[in-house]
Amino acid sequence: MYDCIRGDLLTQVVVNQVLMIFLLIGFGYFLRKLNVMNDGFTKGATDLIIYVTLPAMVLASMDRDFSKELASNGLVVFFFGALMYLMLSIIGFAFVKLRGINDNDRGVYLYMVIFGNVGYLGYPVAKIAFGDIGVFYTAFFNIWFQILTWTLGVKLMSKEKINLTRLILNPGLLATSFGVMIFFFSWDLPTVIKGTLETVGSMTVPLAMFIVGAFLADAKFSDFLSKIDLYIAAIAKLLIGPTLMALILFKMDLPLIVKSIPIIMSGMPSGVNTAIFAKMFGRDYKLASQGVVLSTAFSLISLPILLLLVL
Repeated sequence: MYDCIRGDLLTQVVVNQVLMIFLLIGFGYFLRKLNVMNDGFTKGATDLIIYVTLPAMVLASMDRDFSKELASNGLVVFFFGALMYLMLSIIGFAFVKLRGINDNDRGVYLYMVIFGNVGYLGYPVAKIAFGDIGVFYTAFFNIWFQILTWTLGVKLMSKEKINLTRLILNPGLLATSFGVMIFFFSWDLPTVIKGTLETVGSMTVPLAMFIVGAFLADAKFSDFLSKIDLYIAAIAKLLIGPTLMALILFKMDLPLIVKSIPIIMSGMPSGVNTAIFAKMFGRDYKLASQGVVLSTAFSLISLPILLLLVL
């Protein structure tokens, strides 16, 4: 009886979370149509997310007292994060090869399949499912996102030769590295500093959703509806990845949360960074925005089902 009630509650909260994302995207769409958000605003807001609000959110999430059990479980989750990205990369490259995606769009589709919404949606879902400890383990898992999105992700999106210094000295990776040090060395951030980081980090979700809505306002929905590859990419992202992770993890003798976090994160829809990076590096950001919205729409069905299966 308790499990049934808990499952119903999880389903309701996840659906509400996804609906909230769509509402925020809708606000951004109409603000762009009303020209409240012009090109200058979206460019500035994009830079603000990448260089300020996301790093702040990462740092705030890693400020936690050290324990051997937490560290051990965190490292296991971290390892399975590497496995997930390896699997999604294989799926992504197989997809663009089999579908014959042209060179100009390859990077967008690959990013769409490999990098999920593990931050903006992943953290809230982990908190719903497991509480604060879920957020903590998700932060460990998302170390790979911070590393790969600024290395592999930039490589996929950029048309120019990658500067190694830029990859290493990026705000996301620096924030993640410093956050890990905060946890392992038990450094306590001053209350005012942590509060500031949490406040700044909380700006990430609405800003990112507004930007996606603004990108969509410039897109033609006739193109969106006719692109079968977007639908295939969304299905690959939401179904194939978590299914493979579940087949591997549920055979292992590990705590439920350690097995569940990688499976849930592998089933996240395409990340908002797909559109942000596409805009940043001169790719087809309209295509990227369409993929993000379509994938997020499908996750309204897939995520609640996934949660009910693993919890």
